[in-house]
Amino acid sequence: MKKAALITGASSGIGAATAIEFAKNGYFVYLMGRDKERLQEVALRCRSGATLLSCDITDVAAVQKRLDEMLSSKIHKIEVLVNNAGIYETHTTETGTDEIWKRQFEVNLFAPIRIVRTLFPYFKEHGGGSIVNISSTLGLRPNGPTAAYSASKAAMVNWTHSLAVEGGPANIRANCLCPGIVDTPIHSFHSLETTQKTAALEKMKSLQPLGRIGTPEDVARAAYFFGSELSSWTTGAIVPVDGGINL
Repeated sequence: MKKAALITGASSGIGAATAIEFAKNGYFVYLMGRDKERLQEVALRCRSGATLLSCDITDVAAVQKRLDEMLSSKIHKIEVLVNNAGIYETHTTETGTDEIWKRQFEVNLFAPIRIVRTLFPYFKEHGGGSIVNISSTLGLRPNGPTAAYSASKAAMVNWTHSLAVEGGPANIRANCLCPGIVDTPIHSFHSLETTQKTAALEKMKSLQPLGRIGTPEDVARAAYFFGSELSSWTTGAIVPVDGGINL
C-alpha cells in the first residue's frame, strides 16, 4: 500500500504547504478542510495524488464519515496525521465570552482529539503512526489579548506529551510544532494591500532574532521531518518554529 498522510486545515497556509511538502516526498495526501474549491487547488499541486475530505471540522458526524471513508481504503496506508486546523480570535479574559472560549477549544483541541481517537486503533493495527500537532508559541508564552487561543494551544502542547506516552508502546509517535508569526490567512496583515503589508512586515522584523516572519513552507518542512521516518526516534518533542521570537 502507498504511504499516506492526513492534513487538516489543508485549504490554505501551513496546511496547504504541509500537504504539498508530503506529496513532494512521495506521500498520498488526504486534504481535510471546509473550502472544497481551495482544497481542489491544493490537490492539483500534490503530484503524488490527493483525496479531498471536505467538511467542517466541528461537525462531528461529518468528520467521522470522512474518516471512515478514508480508513476503508485498502490502497493507502495512513502513516501520518497533521493536526493543523485552527482559529485565532483576540480578546481578554474579561471580554471573552463563553462562546469564544468554546469555539477556540472546539476547533483547536477537541476536533484534533476526536480525529486521534479514531486513528489510534488504525495505527495500532498497522504497526504505528506519527502525529504532528500544530500549536503556537502563544501556547508556550501567552502575549496580548489571546487568552482562549493561548489556553487551547497550551492544552495541545500538554496533550502531545500524553499522546507520546500512551502511543509509544504501539510505535505511535506524537510531536508538536509551535509556529511564531507566519504569513497565513489567520493573521489580518496577510490580506493587506501590498504597500501596507510590506510596512507591517517591516515592523515585525525586529521581533524575530532571525529578522523575518515565517512562511508556511518553513513550518511545512518541520512538519514533514517530524511526521516522516526522518524523526523515527523522536516523540514528545515540543519545537518552536518561530525565527527565535519565543526567546
